Amino acid sequence: MPFNNPCYMTRGFQAEIPIETQQMIFTLMNKAKQTLPAMDYLQVFKLAKVSSNGSYLQRLTHTQEIPPFEETVFLVLPEDQIITTKIFVIDDGDHHTFLLASEY
Repeated sequence: MPFNNPCYMTRGFQAEIPIETQQMIFTLMNKAKQTLPAMDYLQVFKLAKVSSNGSYLQRLTHTQEIPPFEETVFLVLPEDQIITTKIFVIDDGDHHTFLLASEY
């Protein structure tokens, strides 16, 4: 089963993704492992800044291709910690890596 091996984070992921957002990504990954019938070797997280009632929220959309899956959650964070980027989590069989799409 994918994503049951050691995990690594790139320097870019560690430097650019606020810790609260990292924790939510880990939570979403664990939830997906427990609820999905199968996990694709590639998990994608799209992060965006969205406006709601005069304030901003961090939107995280977690997707995979096979089987199709999508879940979106929102985080309340200080505005300077809300970012727009794409993150890949790739399982190569020996380990899985959290990285920014720009590092791929």
